[in-house]
Amino acid sequence: MVLTSSLSRQRDIRARLGINDKEYFLNMKAKHLIISSTVTLALLAPAGTALASTDENASTATAADTSTTVPATKTSVKSTQFRASMQAWQEATRSWLSGRAAAMQSHREAIATASSALKNALETSTTKEGRRAAMSAFKSARDAAKSALDAALAALGERPVRPTR
Repeated sequence: MVLTSSLSRQRDIRARLGINDKEYFLNMKAKHLIISSTVTLALLAPAGTALASTDENASTATAADTSTTVPATKTSVKSTQFRASMQAWQEATRSWLSGRAAAMQSHREAIATASSALKNALETSTTKEGRRAAMSAFKSARDAAKSALDAALAALGERPVRPTR
């Protein structure tokens, strides 16, 4: 099986469709010419003038015509209150998430410390009673870490509820 290149595959497809190479490339050049001339005209035309304007009295953009003032928008009391409550909610959520992340991190660190202590105790222990004591110490440290995590999450309370309009 002979692999053909991408260009020869394209040429084969054009041949099946009855398009010769010369027509194809002329059409592509025409498309590129139209697109590039349109983009060029759009970039070169002043922002305030129309391209097809033939009126002699047509106005052109001047420095006095260009205004950067934004039209006034309607702001109601409800939208202002909603915006303020959204900002308060975002701040409360950020605070809640950072507190939760800190509690989870301290829990992970406590478990890692207990695990490393268990590993060291198991490596050095030669008796069954020593291993049992190491496991019970690990379990009590794990339970203490879990209760500390639960207390921290309870102190944080529920996640703040997003305000509605």
